Amino acid sequence: MTYCTPKAVQEQILKRKLAASGCAVTLNKDRPVAATRRPLFLDVPDDVLLHLLGHCDASSLLALETASRALLDLLRSPARHKQQESLWCGCICARWPREGPALCSLGDHERRLGLRPRAPARQIYKAFCTKKDAEEDIENVVAPGEGALEELAFIAVVGDFAGVASWDEESDPVVGTREFLRWQPPSVRLGPFANLEALEVGQATVARLMGDRLDRVRQELHVIDLRSFLCVTLVSPTVPEAVLITDVNWPNTPSYLQDGDAVFFTNSSCNSMSGFGECGACCLLSPTLALRPTPDNSRLLFLDFFPEARPPPRWQELLLNQDLMRYPHFFYKPEELCEFVAEIIRQTHSPLHRYAVAA
Repeated sequence: MTYCTPKAVQEQILKRKLAASGCAVTLNKDRPVAATRRPLFLDVPDDVLLHLLGHCDASSLLALETASRALLDLLRSPARHKQQESLWCGCICARWPREGPALCSLGDHERRLGLRPRAPARQIYKAFCTKKDAEEDIENVVAPGEGALEELAFIAVVGDFAGVASWDEESDPVVGTREFLRWQPPSVRLGPFANLEALEVGQATVARLMGDRLDRVRQELHVIDLRSFLCVTLVSPTVPEAVLITDVNWPNTPSYLQDGDAVFFTNSSCNSMSGFGECGACCLLSPTLALRPTPDNSRLLFLDFFPEARPPPRWQELLLNQDLMRYPHFFYKPEELCEFVAEIIRQTHSPLHRYAVAA
């Protein structure tokens, strides 16, 4: 069976117009006539074809889906979802080697059971490819959405490593029970400190410890809404501001820390909602990073993001100048914080917001 491509039809129309106008028309005999070309991969088995497609990048896969209905049906066939997931996981890891394994792990549970993932790799690729920096100040919403706690995926990044952060809690004798986001990898090595002697003599600062290796402790936090598959960067790449070394004088040292561990503290990242109540509302996330150094390496113990129930530094002067001390509402409980973050994602990606910024 033969067919004519749109390009071949256009060439024939152009030739007829040129002939009618009296112009000489010559045919190029060096290339095959378009009308006699046969469909690509006509007799290639589906399994072999899918294996070949595994060597394509995302743009090639999307182009093939657009160009061929047969390939589109094959790439989206319910019976081939395992191969589809493998293809797009390969694209994710190829484009984002650092975050790729963590992004692909969002659907691992369903894949192990042979089910179609709730977070398909193709959609995760689209979400991370179109991520934006979260808006710092969003508008108030009268009726926010619900159920966001189970629908948001947080991707924490430290240096050249990334993982999925989950909600955890621990008891603090001073403030009571605290809930926070934590990524606690089993074995991530960040390399040796630039100046371990500063740690030993008790003169530890971030600059002295890390030297020119600050990128190893650079932190980020991305979040994906698994309902809309939209993504924002909630904590932009930032390096720690201070470091403390645990010792016997530390009050209420957690059991998972030991003497000599280095705990890095980073400036808080703030997102706010104007028009909420009398003084608005805000979400303050404070990153905390812990490393266990050795002479030739350092192991990442955890990366935490603590929601703080306090006003951000840029609001302090405004609050102090008011006649009545009124504080904003703080989003620090997991349920309401996730609903707030889901609204940040929606408004950050909203076309209406884009037009408002342009105006």
